[in-house]
Amino acid sequence: MAAPMQEAMVDSRAAAEASGGAGAQTENTVNQGLGTCFEYVCCCCAGAGCTPNLATIQQGYVGLVTSYGRFARELPEGRHKFNIMSETVIPINKMVNTIDVPHQEVMTQDNLMVKVDAVCYFKVVDARKAYFEVSDYTSAIMQLIMVTLRTVIGENTLNEVLLERTKLNARVSDLLSASAAAWGVDIDRVEMKSIDIDDKMQRAMAAKTEATQEAEAKIIQARAQRDSAMILVEAAQKMDSHPGALKLQWFETLRIIATQGQNTTLIVPDTVQTGKKG
Repeated sequence: MAAPMQEAMVDSRAAAEASGGAGAQTENTVNQGLGTCFEYVCCCCAGAGCTPNLATIQQGYVGLVTSYGRFARELPEGRHKFNIMSETVIPINKMVNTIDVPHQEVMTQDNLMVKVDAVCYFKVVDARKAYFEVSDYTSAIMQLIMVTLRTVIGENTLNEVLLERTKLNARVSDLLSASAAAWGVDIDRVEMKSIDIDDKMQRAMAAKTEATQEAEAKIIQARAQRDSAMILVEAAQKMDSHPGALKLQWFETLRIIATQGQNTTLIVPDTVQTGKKG
């Protein structure tokens, strides 16, 4: 019994859609006729724009015309005539719009809490879908952005969130575009404006960075001392094999001692031992 009942419901709905509101067909016809008569009566006032059956669609907007609540046609920019008894004109903004996403607390992949706010740039590309497929596309996009931000930031560590903001913005934009396309909305881009961290976490990160830099400085200093020692060993080996080189170095040392400071007395040995036994 369920199948025949379902078929009857489908047939009745199809018949209602085909009739275009035939349940009140007589009343609709009368209203349309009255609207047409009004157009003829107000022909003289139409040129001055004083008649109420003229709708002006501003630049950057598009007009949706509904007849008894059902979509009838779409109006471009300019002034258009419509039936005031049966039709309604709804302007839809097709320019680029912005949505300010307020601060929200989000958990990163390494279980750290951050506060993030963002801005979204979008525009309506299909006015019919934007008006009839979703109740309030601006509010829907706002909620979708907040959920998507939580998802994307939760997939990354705090270090990645701070260093790869451009990559995360592109990821959020791609996810939003796939969902908003069904509403006739094109997501231009989403930008995270600020990423705030708790004061305790900031101090901990600063201490960690300072400790890392100190460790790197000590490693660099140790490597420099090692390299210097290796150079001195190599120089000593060469001087040991060439006694004249040691004498030259000794004379250079005496010159430095004599030219620096306030030295007035200088003791110079008559011989220099090279350390090589004869």
